[in-house]
Amino acid sequence: MPPPRSRPAACSASPDAPVTTAGAARARRWRLALIAGVALALAPGTFVRTATGRRTDVAAVTVTPLAERAGVTGQLPLTGVWALASPQGWFGGFSALVHSTGKDGEAALVAGTDRGFLLDIDLASGTPRARPRSFRFIGLSKGSRHEIVDLESLARDPATGTLWGGFEKYNLVLRWDADGTVKRAAPPAMADWAQNSGPEAMTRLADGRFLVIAEEAEDGSRTAHKALLFPGDPLARGRPPLALRFAAPADYDPVDVTGLPDGRVLILLRRVEYALPARFDTAIAIADPRAITAGGTWQGRVIQRMTGGIFADNFEGLAFVPSATDPARGSIWVISDDDMSIFQRSLLLRFDWPG
Repeated sequence: MPPPRSRPAACSASPDAPVTTAGAARARRWRLALIAGVALALAPGTFVRTATGRRTDVAAVTVTPLAERAGVTGQLPLTGVWALASPQGWFGGFSALVHSTGKDGEAALVAGTDRGFLLDIDLASGTPRARPRSFRFIGLSKGSRHEIVDLESLARDPATGTLWGGFEKYNLVLRWDADGTVKRAAPPAMADWAQNSGPEAMTRLADGRFLVIAEEAEDGSRTAHKALLFPGDPLARGRPPLALRFAAPADYDPVDVTGLPDGRVLILLRRVEYALPARFDTAIAIADPRAITAGGTWQGRVIQRMTGGIFADNFEGLAFVPSATDPARGSIWVISDDDMSIFQRSLLLRFDWPG
């Protein structure tokens, strides 16, 4: 669940008007009611599911096509909607997505959760299918009482199969090599990023550079997000990353990013309406990394929106999958984080990318 962010309150009174005692009392009551509502929403067994069973329990995943289409507007044709479900107690919370390949080179996805799991999704048949027994825990221990589990972003090298994951709280990047070796690093340039606003969006560009964007806007801003452009592997020592700011639409946060064949990227943006239950507005923006300058402000252009109905869910993962016959074309996949809430689902969307 994204952290609450203070929003500017609408007010018709003059900024110099005195605050009455009655008005202050009403404001306090409203704040207490809001706090109580949020606490109720987060109480296990009320609106949020409690994880049950063992992490090693096998997850039998069903993928169900859905007919809903209302609430999606923009330039990308929506070509599929599916719901992912499993009785496994730890299933859900998908917050990252990346293009992968199957054993025979067929198209696939790897989805990551903010509880430290990965799931392989085959796309060979034209419709998604969860690979049997692929839902697995990849979190790491950090001392006797802490774990590294809050996976928020994924990147992959298609040539080697090496996988990188961005983790909040400790602002770490983990790397899983093809031989099973796992390494981790805390890039110094991310040391001052907030614990709940770490490497939320990350992708490996075609030239080997890595783009990482923080989720939470900087203090005092509704648009500016810290970002880094690494010259290569974030775990490698050498030249420091180029620092910049990504300018999102007001009150939208970047939650994932994926590269396109022409060198541009798509950035998944999310705005939260704190209610019971929470509602989300989602947008996809396109931007060109060639416009990035050191210390500069970089922005994109919104080309897609998702809001209302089932599309008011918490979409957090984004991946481009090239077509097998024309790599300039392909599909855009988006996955939602159900926040372990009884009101939300794990949804997987497919859009056409015409090239």
